[in-house]
Parts: sequence; structure tokens; C-alpha cells
Amino acid sequence: MSDFKVCTNGHYFQDNLDECPYCPKNQNTMDKTKIDNPANNLGDKTQIFAGGASGNDLNKTQIFQGANADEPMFNASSDRSGRKLVGWLVSFTIDANGADFRLYEGRNIVGSDSACDIVVSNDHTISTKHLTILYRMGIFKFKDEFSTNGTFINDEFMEEGVLTDGDTVKVGNTVFRFRTV
Repeated sequence: MSDFKVCTNGHYFQDNLDECPYCPKNQNTMDKTKIDNPANNLGDKTQIFAGGASGNDLNKTQIFQGANADEPMFNASSDRSGRKLVGWLVSFTIDANGADFRLYEGRNIVGSDSACDIVVSNDHTISTKHLTILYRMGIFKFKDEFSTNGTFINDEFMEEGVLTDGDTVKVGNTVFRFRTV
């Protein structure tokens, strides 16, 4: 399993890369990021738009960037229902440039089912409801949900326990790095 580096801006990326893929290459030529609807002609005023597949889901948000106002820069994929952000799962096996998934207070379910909080649909070795990560009173607990292929924490098969910052979590063939806020 590969290790990670941290750039000066705090981004985690694979240690086999020479530079951070998330940092801008030339900050002077970057377009200013706007959260804006050009039709409203409000310049740099912040606008809130409904997201989701239909564009009408008020529990999801899409952020659009300047020149590419028709393409979402970010699409929040989970209804967090007012829960506080408490951590992340980051994977370089899903996407070589990295894919991150937010963890919120309370229960976070990882699996291939579209009803899960963290959906990994491209790995057929992940069960529909594979793993639960529970954040309560400052502690991250995990429990394998009787998955077919098990859950591995730091390369060790485990059915339940406590996660600490920097742990690796393997479900199916997908590896995550667990990070806290």
C-alpha cells in the first residue's frame, strides 16, 4: 500500500508524485472562483443553488466556477441534515488523483448501495452495506456490517474497533486513508 505526502497547503497526495495535484500551478493566471448565477448579474455576490441530479434538491449544493459556469466544480453527494463535518476518508484507488468522502457526526455507512452515505459503486467486492463509521463524543468507532470480504484496518482484519487519524481502511479492493478534522 502506498504512503502519502502533505504539501505546504495541507493537501494529502500519493508519495510517488513529485508535486501536489491539488495546488494551482500558477496562481497569477487562475480565474477568480465565484459562486454566482450569471443570469442574475450580481457579480461576486454569493448565490445558493439547489443541487442533485434534478437540480431541485435543496439538501444538496453545487458550486460553479467562473468561466465554466455550466459545469459544477463540486457536488455535495450526501444529505448531511445539519450534522457537523468531523473527518474524511481519502482514496487513491478510486481515482489516481484522489477522491475524498466526508464523515459527519453520527453514523456514516460505507457500501455499494445508493442509500449509503459513502457509495463506492465501481468496486464489486464491496458489500451493499459494508462498514459503519460512528462518530460520537469525540471517538470514531467502526463496525464491519457482516460484509462478504471483510474490513481491514492498517492491513489487519477487524470486525470493530476505534479509528485513529492516519489509519488505513480497506473495504473490498478499495483503500482509504482516515483523516480527522
